[in-house]
Amino acid sequence: MKQQENIKDQNYRSKIKDTFQKSKILNFLFVILLFAFLFLNLVFSQLISPYFFGFVNNDRAATINFLHKIKDLPDYQNILRMHDNIYGKSIRAEINSEENKKKALINNLEQQLTINLKARDILYSLYQLYLAKGDKNKAADYLRRAKEVDPNVN
Repeated sequence: MKQQENIKDQNYRSKIKDTFQKSKILNFLFVILLFAFLFLNLVFSQLISPYFFGFVNNDRAATINFLHKIKDLPDYQNILRMHDNIYGKSIRAEINSEENKKKALINNLEQQLTINLKARDILYSLYQLYLAKGDKNKAADYLRRAKEVDPNVN
């Protein structure tokens, strides 16, 4: 009977020892992961976007570039109004100048297309411009028309 108790006691101690070793390993892994997280957090917190420094230094070009990139966001108009107060209304013209150039180019190409309805290069250029603008229906129509003229158009 004492032998059975000793065996049970040894099994119990062995299980406790195994559990203790496993918890030490888990604690060690947790500490390693915690330090890795803190280190990465520290590193990435220092990699601040260059746009931030442009804002801090009131760099007009950085602001215009930033506003171009956030044009599709819901808060764009609020941010644009904020920069109107800083730079004046002329910033809107600078932001929209590229879009206005594309609109003028589209109008010019469409006028040229009325002269020659089968101008493959004009049709393909209009396809690319409308695709970049986000009008996929018109882009697909111009691509279809360009392929009618030249099936090798991709």
